[in-house]
Amino acid sequence: MHFFLLLLIPAFMGCIIATDSEYSLKKLSAPLFLGFFSGIIVSAFIEFFVNSETNTGSTFLSIMLPMSTGTLIPSIILSALFIFFSKDDDEYKAYSILPLLGAFYSIYTPYLTLTQGEKDSFFMNFVSPVIYMETILYFTCAVKYGIRNFRDGKGKIAKASAAGLAALLVQPSIHALWNLHSTAMAAYITALLMVPASIFVYKFFCKR
Repeated sequence: MHFFLLLLIPAFMGCIIATDSEYSLKKLSAPLFLGFFSGIIVSAFIEFFVNSETNTGSTFLSIMLPMSTGTLIPSIILSALFIFFSKDDDEYKAYSILPLLGAFYSIYTPYLTLTQGEKDSFFMNFVSPVIYMETILYFTCAVKYGIRNFRDGKGKIAKASAAGLAALLVQPSIHALWNLHSTAMAAYITALLMVPASIFVYKFFCKR
């Protein structure tokens, strides 16, 4: 039952890398290793040092805002650290965001579901990893746009920042809809509609 949860993100990420000849798997070993290692460290830290009991809340914002830390903090910190410390060119940095975050959430997403979520629910096992993958694709496009237009003025940086923030709120927003129960169907429909949308955006607006 948990095969889809465990394999979707790494399989999808591997498919994108394999079908895009811009960089080889060996060339992307650094962001992949950093992502996997960070996922293990963060999951272990949460397991041993963070209280796993959560209050789901009764309103959309009371659920969404606490959940947003799981996408906002790791994605922003990992991406910023890699971009700042990498000695490679801007194009490589931009391309590395997908394997970096894909590797991280390949560990982090199953961990949260199996230890803190409703591990036997259809949504958590089959829809949740899809939502994380959509979030990664949207955020990757925003970061790429920001890196590629960094020298073109503050206007494009502001656009990239706003798009990146919006992308990182995709996952907690849809999860909040599902947790409210009364809007659970809206969560399923939104997640389904965003699958082709995220792939379209990545394919036609993210790649050179």
